[in-house]
Amino acid sequence: MAGLWTSNIARDPRYRGAEEIISGAGYSITVADDVIAIANAETGESQRFRNRKDFLAFAASLASGEPPPQHKRSAGIRNGPGFRERSARPPAREAESRPDSNEDIDIARLKALCQALTIERDAWKARAQIREESAVGEPSDGGERYRALKKFIAREFHPDQVRADGIERLVRTEVFKTIWAHIEEIERTGRS
Repeated sequence: MAGLWTSNIARDPRYRGAEEIISGAGYSITVADDVIAIANAETGESQRFRNRKDFLAFAASLASGEPPPQHKRSAGIRNGPGFRERSARPPAREAESRPDSNEDIDIARLKALCQALTIERDAWKARAQIREESAVGEPSDGGERYRALKKFIAREFHPDQVRADGIERLVRTEVFKTIWAHIEEIERTGRS
């Protein structure tokens, strides 16, 4: 049974991308109860992640070629037999000493970085599609607000509609001429 954060992790596009990067680096991934464990059979390295953030940070560091972030580990039991005995480190592989192995590492890093960028691009594309779909669902007034405003201005300020005398009539007429000139200019630029 998967834990709360691992129960739906397979549906997360960030996890799928991180899984590809980590698998491409030679690790095997196991999703267990509230933890993701990775292990590299060649180097013997293994880690356990108890949250998404650490797992994704590890994948990002692999993709960029940087050393992985330090992961907190609990202290092992130190009172068993053979505590003082340490196993010897395995000898360095011959492939690492060859000059073309650095090129292979660089190519692997570039592939991982390309995968990470593809994942990020797909995430942004999904966000844009969601925004477009929500914008399509919004009701469009088709210029109704503009026409209503134009009618209001004509009713309130048109010289034939003004029921005032003297200076008020002159002020409303001048306001109407100024505003109406701008309205006609907007309509002309909207048509072309």
